[in-house]
Amino acid sequence: MPVTHSTSTTFRLALGLALVVATWAALTPHPLPIPDAPHADKWAHLATYVLLALLVDASWPKRAFDLPKWLFLIGYGITIELIQSQIPNRMFSLADIGANATGIALYAFFILRILRTRGLR
Repeated sequence: MPVTHSTSTTFRLALGLALVVATWAALTPHPLPIPDAPHADKWAHLATYVLLALLVDASWPKRAFDLPKWLFLIGYGITIELIQSQIPNRMFSLADIGANATGIALYAFFILRILRTRGLR
């Protein structure tokens, strides 16, 4: 089922909820526990930004996954990192920004193409 104007409202609500949850998780002074696996934190960033990219893209279905959508997501990630640098038990991380950007690129160059071939976007 392609994303329509009526379903885009649902995606916008989901995006808002996802941003609230992601912001809380990123800015709480007591980080959430993550699995004890190599680079688990970076995988979590990547997965979060794949999801956020999907939600941003589906929220405005008449627009391509274009530069403004990319810039919003990258800007959000950088803003979170800058705020984290001011919170105890948190720090600024270029590696986190890189994982975020990788998640966005994964969506744009692979997942979005799969969705298009199946008529879902």
